[in-house]
Amino acid sequence: MKRPRALRNGDTIGIVAPSSPIPREELEQGVALLEGRGYRVVVGENVLARHPSCDYLAGTDAQRAADLNEMLTRPDIDAVFCARGGYGAMRLFDRIAWDRLPQDPKIFLGYSDITSLHTALAQRCGWATFHGPMVFALTKLSAERADVHWRLLETPEPLGVLPADPEQITTLVGGQVEGELAGGCLCLLARACGSPYAPDFRGKIVLLEEVGEAVYRADRDLMQLKNAGLLDQAAGFVIGTITRWQKEESDPPCNTPQALWQDYFGELGKPVITGFPFGHETDPLTLPLGVRARLDADARTLTLLDPATE
Repeated sequence: MKRPRALRNGDTIGIVAPSSPIPREELEQGVALLEGRGYRVVVGENVLARHPSCDYLAGTDAQRAADLNEMLTRPDIDAVFCARGGYGAMRLFDRIAWDRLPQDPKIFLGYSDITSLHTALAQRCGWATFHGPMVFALTKLSAERADVHWRLLETPEPLGVLPADPEQITTLVGGQVEGELAGGCLCLLARACGSPYAPDFRGKIVLLEEVGEAVYRADRDLMQLKNAGLLDQAAGFVIGTITRWQKEESDPPCNTPQALWQDYFGELGKPVITGFPFGHETDPLTLPLGVRARLDADARTLTLLDPATE
């Protein structure tokens, strides 16, 4: 996987909204944080647009794709940060100017629905990208998590062991394994199966997390990955949480994510930890997709072995 150049003071960050709308005040707070850190910020022309008939989309497909193509291809844009997730990124695949994207990747940041674009950029371009908090969420990070985030983007050195409390993490299957990080939001990975943008889990340490899903729906998505042969291809798994799942369950003590993880991963014989703090967490870690790492499920640690940038 091709790693992007590290950010430097004075570099330009482009902001796009490939999925759902972001409130103006949240966008402004995120821009202020980036500018306060010494970056020039260019906001896509359509970031605050609204789709005329679908309130879950930040503008039409043409508008959202136009901003994304501009930021990915403009030579003066050094990094592309997504404004928020929601839904809509996968609607843009056939509108992305794949043949115009630069050979040298740019930093590309987002999570949730942006999982679709991470997977597409990996498959079509071989880009290493960043699964992490988006523009407004950056303003809510703790000092420790913000430090990890900016060191990943600004320092071309291996970060080493990621600062996650092992007391909050559970070993589901022991062992150690090394491989590139891949994955993201579970439902988006499952929806990509059978398309040219399906995720590649071969020899990878796979990240899985979800938000607001009933356990049976997460079960369905895991079964799709299993039936597609992807779970068997992975080297190991780092599982986050299904946040706010209780709101979707009629009897939460009966249906739990923990039972689901055991059912799918307990018999695979690959190292697995659960409860790792990334994705839809209140204070998540940023994780570089396509970068080599070591999972030590016995010690409940994830170590970045290579730099995330050059």
